[in-house]
Amino acid sequence: MGFLAVFIACLFGVFIFTVFGGYSLLLYCQQSLLMVIPPALVLAVLVWAFMKMDDKITALQHRVDELEAAQKESSETTKPQ
Repeated sequence: MGFLAVFIACLFGVFIFTVFGGYSLLLYCQQSLLMVIPPALVLAVLVWAFMKMDDKITALQHRVDELEAAQKESSETTKPQ
């Protein structure tokens, strides 16, 4: 999922939160509803960073599994019988 999709989802979530009661918690939103964009942007950056980190961790785990399998295979073929 791209950053734009994450940002739109976060923008929608923050907007819904603001409309249904979170308006009083976001005190600086008293000017206009356009002020929900900065918290949505921060939330989107955090979510996107964690998603990218998760992808990298999954790829690293896959590579470690491949290396362990290759090492096990090479140690089995080099053992004298």
